[in-house]
Amino acid sequence: MKKILLFLFILHATTVVAQNKDYLLSTDGIGPIKLGMSLTDLEKLLQKKITLKVIDIDSVVLVETIKTKYKGIDVEIDLIKRQDYIAVDGISTKSPLCKTKSGIGIGATKLQVIAAYDGYHIDARPDYTEDGDKLIKSKNKSSITVKEDREGYAIVFSLLNNKVTSFSIYPIYDDEE
Repeated sequence: MKKILLFLFILHATTVVAQNKDYLLSTDGIGPIKLGMSLTDLEKLLQKKITLKVIDIDSVVLVETIKTKYKGIDVEIDLIKRQDYIAVDGISTKSPLCKTKSGIGIGATKLQVIAAYDGYHIDARPDYTEDGDKLIKSKNKSSITVKEDREGYAIVFSLLNNKVTSFSIYPIYDDEE
């Protein structure tokens, strides 16, 4: 009996670890959904055909955002038309199942995010809203952008009252060079 319980515990623990990798947030993406992956690979991963409403229909528009589900969580995926293919260019979610390797997830505090990414490029700032010609600083909304280097892929943590409410992952490059 003890061996059976031990076996079931190990099986359950292995399943939980495998599931967590599906929702692991990194600067590259969420689990196996990675920035730069092709639309074809994304469709295989999601196991469904994605119908584009703008890209390939309007020759001027090169970007599109789709809303879909991945393993039971809602995600928004930004697509961009490149020269030879369509690729993932951004990923966003509000799912509490998604966490970083260091355990940062929905509800984490501003200080926890900053402490978890010591040594990274961090940009913490309040959000602003437009009121005619004026920008008004939000009293309770802010964001923290975390990058491994000055340019490249980044995680943006959106905060409300200094608590994480959502994540976005996308490339940040300085086009002014």
